[in-house]
Amino acid sequence: MQQKLLFLCTANYYRSRYCELLFNHYAEQHGLNWRADSRGILASLHNNPGPIYSVVVNRLEKMGVNPEKKHRYPLQLTEKDLEQAQVTIALKEAEHHLMMKRLFPKWADQISYWHIHDIDVESPEAALPEIDKMMALLIRALESGVPP
Repeated sequence: MQQKLLFLCTANYYRSRYCELLFNHYAEQHGLNWRADSRGILASLHNNPGPIYSVVVNRLEKMGVNPEKKHRYPLQLTEKDLEQAQVTIALKEAEHHLMMKRLFPKWADQISYWHIHDIDVESPEAALPEIDKMMALLIRALESGVPP
């Protein structure tokens, strides 16, 4: 049975979507029995200008990752999403831990947190390479059988 990894950010438009698409590319390349999805903790409150940030699509294409042609719109996190994932990673602890405590209190301390800034603090040119580094560590851990 395929394992499920869930990436979370605030709006499910930029960071978590990049993680989802990049992880699925690497998981397939490395023969891992994992599949990622992504959600926004507050996606329903954001008025995103489209389904996915164009910077994400452009970067993935330059990396040779072929993101699907028709992108879905951001999705709101639900309790069911958390229940179905074997591993959940939120992209920035300082930003997302309090949101999780408020909206999904029983899950706030059960998920992992990275420290990737949103666009209001750091440019995608700086943040996305940080995700790349964390992703490489995650893939290595999964290949070694070590839970992330």
